[in-house]
Amino acid sequence: MKIAVKTLGCKINQYETSCIVEPFLKAGYELVEFDSDADVYIINTCTVTNRTDFKSRNSIRKALKHKAENPDVKIVVTGCFAQREPDAVDELGDIDLVIDNQQKGNIYSLLKSEDVEFHDILEEKFFAEMSTGVMTENSRVFLKVQDGCDFYCSYCAVPYARGHSRSRKPEKVLEQVELLTSNGYYEFVLGGINLGLYGRDLEGTYHLENLIQDISKIEGVKLIRLSSIEPQLFTEGLMAEIATNPKICSHLHIPLQSGCDTILKSMKRHYSTSEFRAKIEELRSIRPDMAFGFDVITGFPGETDELFKETYDFLSSLDFTYLHNFTYSKRSGTPAADMKQQVNGKVTHERVSRLNELSNKKKAEYTQLLLKEKTTLRGIVEANTDGIWTALSDHYIRVYFESDIVSQGDYVVYTPKAIISEGLEVVINDQS
Repeated sequence: MKIAVKTLGCKINQYETSCIVEPFLKAGYELVEFDSDADVYIINTCTVTNRTDFKSRNSIRKALKHKAENPDVKIVVTGCFAQREPDAVDELGDIDLVIDNQQKGNIYSLLKSEDVEFHDILEEKFFAEMSTGVMTENSRVFLKVQDGCDFYCSYCAVPYARGHSRSRKPEKVLEQVELLTSNGYYEFVLGGINLGLYGRDLEGTYHLENLIQDISKIEGVKLIRLSSIEPQLFTEGLMAEIATNPKICSHLHIPLQSGCDTILKSMKRHYSTSEFRAKIEELRSIRPDMAFGFDVITGFPGETDELFKETYDFLSSLDFTYLHNFTYSKRSGTPAADMKQQVNGKVTHERVSRLNELSNKKKAEYTQLLLKEKTTLRGIVEANTDGIWTALSDHYIRVYFESDIVSQGDYVVYTPKAIISEGLEVVINDQS
């Protein structure tokens, strides 16, 4: 028996796909490429943008072509597009199961069930436990510890697809970290739909910083990387942990979305540009070599040339490492979809191009600083191409080096040697 899986969108979906697939593999299924012939096709969809909706539909249609040739094929669709638009998924063709986000970890058993109910994700109150001992990405673990979001930014469809914030029980997280370290994983990326909300729905006062502390105590954990955290959710406790815990990577990804207070207010974000600047400066003071990445959306309704210039000037004045630039995508059912002054696509892409240039400039300056300061870098060895090994450093700069003594998955400490086009050439300090 063969299973083919297509994952769209974020790292959360990739983690969940690893959990979905594991029961099939234990049952003797062979995992094959999605374009190959298979007995079961699973599409884990995304709905962040119109583009990801399109990609989700396209992947479903590809699976339906295989079913047209072999009626015994089973097709399962899950994920955020399926959660928001289950009827639209059903209308695409002969799909066996449309599974809500809360039940996607049970797909293997649900395929054998004759009575599968689709749940309203907004009514879910508890984190759906999903665990795996092997990740699809060999070098590091992306570990989902939180789901859902309670902020409802005016442009975002994700809360309607993921529900309210729900935290994974600490003991379940620690059990999985123990399992994965025993299987040779050293770096853990803590992820969630809104990671900074971790623990707020749990009894007591166990929050993200407490989870980090407990993970750090596990033998074998070398690096803890934090995925995206909202700027207003850097509490005093979390800041103290970042300042003092050497296992936390010197890399933070923080959603800014706009550098203009007028647009931030229209987006229903929960901070001002002055508050954002103050937080970055505070974080820089406690970890001077920290790499900062920001999410920015261009072309939001009402973003005039003057307001975009405010964003550009604000970003130019900040000390950061890179930008993830996105064009605004009109999502049905969100307040922003009904706003006036929608921005022309050509204008939006021109603005993205300018921000990409700024991002490249900032990254080059940061890379030069790491080289000048001979900053110690750490990372997990990923792959070897033509005798050159590569790793993603704890400072989020890709490194390259030659060595006859390392293997994929090793934890290594490096010193920068020279700048190359893709990042830094380094030399090994230590391997353990």
